[in-house]
Amino acid sequence: MIVYQEADLRQKALRCIEYIQEALQNRDYETMVIEMSELQYLVRQLQELERKEARRQQLLSIIRDMQRRGIQIDFVKLGEERNA
Repeated sequence: MIVYQEADLRQKALRCIEYIQEALQNRDYETMVIEMSELQYLVRQLQELERKEARRQQLLSIIRDMQRRGIQIDFVKLGEERNA
């Protein structure tokens, strides 16, 4: 899921860069400012996905370590306890 989101955001960012270049060549500075703002938003989204992936990898590492030690966690029960 994250891989597809990242690919989509990267594709949109590349389009923004193309639009910025085109606007610059045409001296359309208003469009350029709008596209630069959109590009900044996309970069923030990409950074957030990167942080989520790093947290996911960290959690998977902890889970693997716990499994190696023979510790079992029932995530369903943990979620039910939080909702209670």
